[in-house]
Amino acid sequence: IQKLDSNGQFVTTWGRFGQGESIDSFWGPRAVVVDGQGRVYVADTGNKRVAVFDENGVPLSTIGVDGSDPGQLDEPVGLAVSPEGTLYVADTWNLRVQVFEPAEGTDDYVFVREWPIVGWYGQSVENKPYLALDNRGRVYVTDPEGYRVLVFDGNGQFVTTWGDFGADNSTFTLVSGVAVGPDGSVYVSDAGNQRVL
Repeated sequence: IQKLDSNGQFVTTWGRFGQGESIDSFWGPRAVVVDGQGRVYVADTGNKRVAVFDENGVPLSTIGVDGSDPGQLDEPVGLAVSPEGTLYVADTWNLRVQVFEPAEGTDDYVFVREWPIVGWYGQSVENKPYLALDNRGRVYVTDPEGYRVLVFDGNGQFVTTWGDFGADNSTFTLVSGVAVGPDGSVYVSDAGNQRVL
């Protein structure tokens, strides 16, 4: 993980290749998000966990272990975090979004809920879904090989979806990243068409 200031100047770095020997040993990290308290969450995809650090890279805790029970992860990729620290995880190969909250008075996190994703069936290197939150608590979920974006409320109730295969202004070839701007605009990375909509 590399940390830069707002001018792009190097500040610090942390992490190394590894299979979970320590919190900062990563195997294919896919996403990084930062909460309102400056905690940094890293989807350590190959190690089936999320690693949590302070803003300077000091290890705090990990979330999840390999498995399919609540609180366990299999190919965690996309992350989204609320200002209060509620963490949403794209638990890809378990076909679900899992939600974790900070345990009061500690650096640990507890599982609070999950909801299924009808999608994410493939285990290809391209089927890596990402998440984003808007200021109303809705969760935007990409379905890369389904050529669409799914939207849920914070409790996992389905709201809407859009997208299909194609190259016009309402379709995608490979949906990758997603982000929400301060005005509520949704930005979607359409990797197959080399563009952002």
